[in-house]
Amino acid sequence: MEVECPICSAKFKVPDTITVTTCPYCGTTFEVQSREKVGDHFFFPVINKDPAGLLLKFLSRQYGAPADIVGAKVESKTLYYLPVHFFYIHANLKDSTAEEVAFIGIPATNKLKWLLEDYPFPVRGKRFFDESIVKKGKYYEPEISKEEAEKMAVEKVLKQVKEEAEVSGDYFTMDKVELEVVYQGLVHYPIWEIFYVYEGKKFLGYVDGSTGVVINATYPLTQEARKKAGALGAGIIGAGVLFGLIFGKLAGMWGFFSGLIPGIAGAWVILFSGTRAEREVSQLIGGHRGSIHFR
Repeated sequence: MEVECPICSAKFKVPDTITVTTCPYCGTTFEVQSREKVGDHFFFPVINKDPAGLLLKFLSRQYGAPADIVGAKVESKTLYYLPVHFFYIHANLKDSTAEEVAFIGIPATNKLKWLLEDYPFPVRGKRFFDESIVKKGKYYEPEISKEEAEKMAVEKVLKQVKEEAEVSGDYFTMDKVELEVVYQGLVHYPIWEIFYVYEGKKFLGYVDGSTGVVINATYPLTQEARKKAGALGAGIIGAGVLFGLIFGKLAGMWGFFSGLIPGIAGAWVILFSGTRAEREVSQLIGGHRGSIHFR
């Protein structure tokens, strides 16, 4: 459909699915339906480091990675600027210790939504929007409105408050919830998508363009690493059988299974992740996926 910029009156076409757009002529960001200017619009600048180099260096330190993976051929590097709605939310339950304070980012496009779901965005570094970034990478407009995103953010926080209340033995009802929601703005966040080739096979990685953190990536496991993982898994199963036999003599059939089942469970994790031809990793510490602060 065709829209008209409320500032410079330029007309241009946008997809029917978007709710907010940026004028390619003057850089004004506005609501498609109301044509109201969006005041709180920011972006994160890209750091001056080669994302492919950061990715391959990180992968070279992973278990079972080929020693020469840093020399892998980089097939392509694509920079995405993805829209994210940010909120500050403070929720607490009256007459209870259940309380949550969170800065939450809600992806406003389906592009790489799975990657940025609950992503721990950085606390500092955002700048007021600069229209020049539209031409520096693949720029995506928001498909989710601020109101829809706010509803999603509030639901996440209330779920956490409810879980805290249940742990404390407190009764959760909405009429007992005190809620504060502050919109922090629309932010276009940079993400690098990198394809690299090693020994004729293509692999994929995603790097945070603002911090250089490897969000998600796959790499090939050497045959030696896969053999070691297989041997270790078999050893754990063997130990489980041994302990099962020992406990079986002391506690019967249930004792046997109490020793065997944990061994099989532990071995399965090692066998599944260690004997495959490739492995998936992330630089996020402890798999932490929640944004704890954003200002």
